[in-house]
Amino acid sequence: MLVSGASAGMNEFDSCRCKNGLASKGDQKQEVLQKCEQPVSNQSNYARDCREMWLYNFGPNEFMQGICFDRGGRVTKILSLSHGY
Repeated sequence: MLVSGASAGMNEFDSCRCKNGLASKGDQKQEVLQKCEQPVSNQSNYARDCREMWLYNFGPNEFMQGICFDRGGRVTKILSLSHGY
């Protein structure tokens, strides 16, 4: 279900609204966990700007969000994916 490093055809954003705040580009993993809690899944990618992607499912009325982290554990981009479930 997750997408490998490329973001062709997906919308890219600077932040993601979560239960406890906004996760934004530049945030560390720990900050994202505090704001968004545990992802439903994660995947290691080998793209330069997306070494790891965490998937968040906010339900059937929202789009799922993929939060990409670089090698240092900072958010590099946030992708809007398909509708949640």
